Amino acid sequence: MMDRVRQGIVASAFWLTVCVLASAQNDSTKPEEAKPSALATKQKPAEKPMFDGWKKPAAVLVLSGEQRGYIEPCGCAEHQSGGFARRHDLIKLIQAKGWPLTSLDLGGTVNRSRAQSKLKFQSMIAAMKDMRYSVLNLGPEELKLGAADLLAFHQPDEKRPLDSLAFVSANVTLFASPEIGTPLRSKTMALGSIKVGVTSVIGTSFRKEVTPDGANTDITIDDPETALPAVLKDLQAQKPDLLVLLSYGTLAEGKTLATKFPQFDVVLSSGGAEEPEFGNPQKIGKTLFVQVGHKGKFTGVVGFFPEESKDRVKFELIKLTPERFQDSPKMIDHMRLYQDLLKGSQLAEAEPPIKHSSGSNFVGSKACRDCHTKAYEVWEKSDHAHAYDSLIKGRPELKDRWVSRIYDPECLSCHTTGWHPQDVLRYSTGFESKEKTPLLLHNGCENCHGPGSKHIQLIDAGEKEAARKEVRLTLEEAKKNHCVTCHDADNDPKFNSKAFDSYWEKIKHNGLD
Repeated sequence: MMDRVRQGIVASAFWLTVCVLASAQNDSTKPEEAKPSALATKQKPAEKPMFDGWKKPAAVLVLSGEQRGYIEPCGCAEHQSGGFARRHDLIKLIQAKGWPLTSLDLGGTVNRSRAQSKLKFQSMIAAMKDMRYSVLNLGPEELKLGAADLLAFHQPDEKRPLDSLAFVSANVTLFASPEIGTPLRSKTMALGSIKVGVTSVIGTSFRKEVTPDGANTDITIDDPETALPAVLKDLQAQKPDLLVLLSYGTLAEGKTLATKFPQFDVVLSSGGAEEPEFGNPQKIGKTLFVQVGHKGKFTGVVGFFPEESKDRVKFELIKLTPERFQDSPKMIDHMRLYQDLLKGSQLAEAEPPIKHSSGSNFVGSKACRDCHTKAYEVWEKSDHAHAYDSLIKGRPELKDRWVSRIYDPECLSCHTTGWHPQDVLRYSTGFESKEKTPLLLHNGCENCHGPGSKHIQLIDAGEKEAARKEVRLTLEEAKKNHCVTCHDADNDPKFNSKAFDSYWEKIKHNGLD
């Protein structure tokens, strides 16, 4: 067991070096002033003001969770909600009011457990520190990054509890060694005159996902109902004014814990809808039971009013719309630093590729030009033919705050040729870089019709019908299954069957010239 802990310490030293590099830019700049944005202070006439009717709270908790890797909404579509940059704008607005504040996250920060996920997680931690996060629960997404890397990423500071981010879980143990201090069982903080106690759990419904049968992951997940009593006793001994539980599990698991442990004033639970209803707070006994949805579209704010005879704890769910909030420059800096880390890692080239089911190789759209002249001319005039360029420029309205994405596999998978978009995996002969694979720049013919090498071989052999079948994609197939691999709900929310018809008119081609 000690060998595994030592391995974790080695990994910790490596990631500590990376984290220091990632935070160097933040350390060299002055803290951003807590000023609300112009948009945030000028509400739309029909929009209810935030915190309407609230007096000054004695303490404020900003709640988030299930971010699923969305540091920001995809830049491909307009008017999407969410993002760290807008959340920070909200936090600055609250700070400008002089309200004592800390931020808590339910977990589920990333969406995968690859090298890019670890770089993203590290970047998100750095950004969360600037947003005054003090607690991060370890959800299944965090735990699947691995015990060693979690040990590496965890850098709490007991002397600065409000300015350092602690991993907290009452029922997770790494390396079978609770004494290593990752995660903490709970955390207590002073917000002005108010003492806030926080603990977190992951539901047993995720145990098999994190620790499959027979797998040695160096991660132990105990039953939350067994783990919580001792942790709760320690928290209560510190006489907190406000007790909070972060529960990553099903809604049923969260509600069960709220019922069995009524000592908690607030329970934030996962397991709900991606876009929760604004009236989602429920009362379970005296406990306020809340959700904040997925992908960072919403942020929850808890206000504590100890002098009130009832409604001592209030909750508001805020949608982070572009009309209401601006992008915080500090968070744009974090995005820039994250993209720099991706550039340095060269993940698009370095990560192992997958084989295409056809067994064919990608050859580039120019190889289609001589035989399919008219179809190529249609493609050349389409946005698909400039998809890579859009990663450099962004949409016009974003030009002042756009950060190039040309080294980001999650963007390259739809803006170049030869990737599996939904899994964000490169095919063995797919795009690597502008320098190595210039013929595969942009979203080319083969992203719809499949890699073309066998098609060309069959044409050369005179087998025209077999060649057609090799790359044939019917309009019905494209409409039902294919286009949505890039034009999905996150990247193109307005795309549907009707939208397909209008899109098709722009790229309409037969392919048989």
